[in-house]
Amino acid sequence: MRRIISFLAVALWMVHGFAQSPDRISYQAVIRNSNSTLVTNTTIGMQISVLQDSTSGTAVYVETQIPTTNANGLITLQIGSGVTVSGHLSSIDWAAGPYFLKTETDLTGGTNYTITGTSQLLSVPYALYAQTAETVSAPLMARIEALEYSDLLNHGFTDSRDENHYGAVKIGHQIWMAENLKYLPFVVGPDSASSTSPFYYVYGYDSTSVAEAKTTAEYTTYGVLYNWAAAMDGAKSGSGNPSGVQGVCPVGWHLPSVAEWLELIDFLGGQLIAGDMLKESGTAHWISPNLNATNETGFSGLPGGHREVGTFSNMGKYGSFWTATEANASRAWFRCLHNYDGNFGTDNYLKEFGYSIRCIRD
Repeated sequence: MRRIISFLAVALWMVHGFAQSPDRISYQAVIRNSNSTLVTNTTIGMQISVLQDSTSGTAVYVETQIPTTNANGLITLQIGSGVTVSGHLSSIDWAAGPYFLKTETDLTGGTNYTITGTSQLLSVPYALYAQTAETVSAPLMARIEALEYSDLLNHGFTDSRDENHYGAVKIGHQIWMAENLKYLPFVVGPDSASSTSPFYYVYGYDSTSVAEAKTTAEYTTYGVLYNWAAAMDGAKSGSGNPSGVQGVCPVGWHLPSVAEWLELIDFLGGQLIAGDMLKESGTAHWISPNLNATNETGFSGLPGGHREVGTFSNMGKYGSFWTATEANASRAWFRCLHNYDGNFGTDNYLKEFGYSIRCIRD
C-alpha cells in the first residue's frame, strides 16, 4: 500500500487583531510508495477536504490540486488556492469544530485517488478563525499561538519560493531563523556592484548560473550574500521594533532592524559577550581561535564572509548580517560576529557590499 506521510498541516500566519487575512492554510507532506521509497520530482493529483466533527464527518470544503514533489519527496501547497469542488474556506465557522483534514492522492497525477489520510486540525488557523468568530478569548488565542510556535520550533519551515528548509530558534521573545537565508533568484560575480539595484552573490562563485552556484559547498553551508538593495527588496528603511520590512525574507518573516538586533543582544547580556552565545562552537567553520563560542542559543552563527569591492573576503573570520536600518544614502547598518572574540559588533558600511541575512519571525 502506498502511503503519504503528513508532518505539518498548520496555518503559518500570526494575526493579532481582526484585520482581513488570506484564506489559506499552509500544508506540507512527504510522499512515499508501497516500498517506503520517496516519490521524488513527480506531479501528483490530490483532493483535499475539510471535515466537520469527525474523520467521517461532513465535508464543508473540498478542493483539488496538482502539486509536484521535490527531490526529497516533499510537497508544499496552500489549501485554499486549488480548484474548488465544493464549499468556501472563508465561510467555515472555525469555532464550531473540531475539524479534520482529509487528503486523497493519486501518484500518477490524475483523479484516481488510491491513498487516503485524515488528521485532526489541532491548531485552528487564527487568521481564518477571526473572520467568523465574534470574539476570541485570550487563553484560546494563546493556545493557538503556542501550538503554531511549537510546530515551527520543532519542525522548522520551508520557503515556498525555492523549497529551502530552515530551522528556527526562540531567543527571549524573538524567533530567529537558525540558518542564513539561501534565497537566490539570480547570481552575479563579485565584480558586479550597485547601491540601488539588487545583487545576489555566492561566496567564491564568479558566474551567473543559479543552478551551478547552488551546487557549491559555500552556498550549502553559508547561504547567499546580498547587497542592501537585495536585502530590502524595494522597501524603505525601517528602524522600529519590529522593523516593518519583509525585504527578501519569506512570508511571515522580516528583515530585523537595529532595534531588533539590540533586543537580542540585551537579552544575552550585552554586545561584548553575545557573540559567543550566538556563534557555532569549534573550528569546523570558524578559523581559530573561536575559543569561547558556545552556541547555547542555537542561533548557529557562521563566518560566511562578505562581498566587498570586486572580491570576496573574510570567510572563516567574520559573519556579517544586514539590518533593515539605513545609516545614510550610501550606507546601512549591519551586525558582525568575529572569530577572535565574543563581541557582536555593529557598524555601517556601503550598501553595495554583500552580507548574510538572518530573518526574524513576524
